[in-house]
Amino acid sequence: MTAEGDLRKASGESDFWAGLFLDLTLRVEWLSQTLDSVPRGEASASALVRLQSYARALEELHRAVERVQAHRAQPFLKPLFSLEGPLAGFLSRLFAWCDEIGSDFERMAVSVRRREPTTVVFSHKAVNGSYAQFHELIGAMRHADEIARELHGDEDAQAWRAFDEHIEELIWATEWLHMTLARRPGE
Repeated sequence: MTAEGDLRKASGESDFWAGLFLDLTLRVEWLSQTLDSVPRGEASASALVRLQSYARALEELHRAVERVQAHRAQPFLKPLFSLEGPLAGFLSRLFAWCDEIGSDFERMAVSVRRREPTTVVFSHKAVNGSYAQFHELIGAMRHADEIARELHGDEDAQAWRAFDEHIEELIWATEWLHMTLARRPGE
């Protein structure tokens, strides 16, 4: 392989995270376009409102992920983004979950658009199981953050504060999406 070919080869953690984020970005945009194409008839009004609430929660999560990933370039935070670390586990699970539910959202939106029968309600058991998985990952992620703080002290207190705020926002957005999915029809 030539040196030029090596330069075009995508590898490394930053490319991995950037690729997953791009996939999520496209999924959110596609879902928005799909929802915009749904007829506004009375028969689909409640389903459309529910799907739009799912889409808004997913957009919030997308923005929160973007803010967290912006910290990858900070040298003392790079270890937290290691592919073997808890934050990577959380983000990997989050991207996979967003892909799964994004596919469900799109299937529902297409069915509503075509006026085909569909359900726009998620199983409480599945949502609660997912929430429990994320709760475990959040605990591990916070523990790794504490260890990193002990190792690096207050190298850049302002950067740590911003990172912590963005992590909390990501956790909140993840929980909010779960709560949105768990709502009963009519709520």
